Amino acid sequence: MKMRVFVIGFTVIGGITIAILAGKFHASLYGDFLPPGTFVEIPKNVNAKDVAFLLKEKGVIKNTRLFLRVLTKNHSDKKIKAGIYEFSGRQYIYDVIEKILKGEIAYLKLTFPEGITCHEIGKILENENICSSAEFDEFAKKEGLEGYLFPDTYQVPYGVSKEAIAKMMIDRFWQVINEIHPEPSKLTRDELKKIVIIASIVEKEAEVDSERPIIAGIFYNRLKRHMPLQSCSTIKYVIGNKKNLDSNDLRTKSPYNTYKHRGVPPGAICNPGRKSLEAAINPAKTKYLFFVSKGDGTHYFSTTYSEHLVAKKLYIGSGTTAETEKVEN
Repeated sequence: MKMRVFVIGFTVIGGITIAILAGKFHASLYGDFLPPGTFVEIPKNVNAKDVAFLLKEKGVIKNTRLFLRVLTKNHSDKKIKAGIYEFSGRQYIYDVIEKILKGEIAYLKLTFPEGITCHEIGKILENENICSSAEFDEFAKKEGLEGYLFPDTYQVPYGVSKEAIAKMMIDRFWQVINEIHPEPSKLTRDELKKIVIIASIVEKEAEVDSERPIIAGIFYNRLKRHMPLQSCSTIKYVIGNKKNLDSNDLRTKSPYNTYKHRGVPPGAICNPGRKSLEAAINPAKTKYLFFVSKGDGTHYFSTTYSEHLVAKKLYIGSGTTAETEKVEN
């Protein structure tokens, strides 16, 4: 009888012990509870053992032995992908292993609106700790990037460089040009530059897509007649965004002052979107030479200067804004 009680007691104790050990093992399969946005960077050329301890240190895993055993058993210890990974909640160790073997690195969503300048792009990158605004300004100026960084939404890996982002945006620019130009391969460097400059001015002057080809056509008409473009936006590119320019602004000493200098400015004044590029490539065929804002996002277009003066009085009134300056033919 005593033997039977002993055996039963031993069995119960053994069962409890096994249950406890099983519970501990199960718990060791999960890491700590991690808040959203917990990032872990796995460097290049690092061995599996170092990765295991790095993940344990960050609380992603607890059982380094099992982690290494699974990797070596599957001959995957040399297949870990470097990069920055994001973890949240309690991570299952096998899910962690799958993630780093597949290279499911964390991505950052960057949105660059149409008409954004390189300086403004630099500010966005600075806010995301990719590089400083000044650093990107210098890089963009040196490489002549203004106008060629296509504005769009991009998914970029954390830790990406400014050079990689610029390349991504330039590649997208060329993709769009190839889609909208009938013979992109025949474009000379100067022809492309002129298109990009005109598109950038159209981007800043137009608000309604249907007007972009008309405004582009006006700029080309003025260039053919050797008339100054007289775009307020080109001056604002130099002095900063200002609602109305005054007579002093119009005297700004800069090759971007299209009130003083004929022809196109030396470079683009922003990074234009698809609609503005399309307008610069396929401008509307009209006789218009002038346009004035109606104040509601649309414009009144004129063929003669006298008609333009009437439109200015109607929509702007008298004053010393840029729009009231006489156009020289």
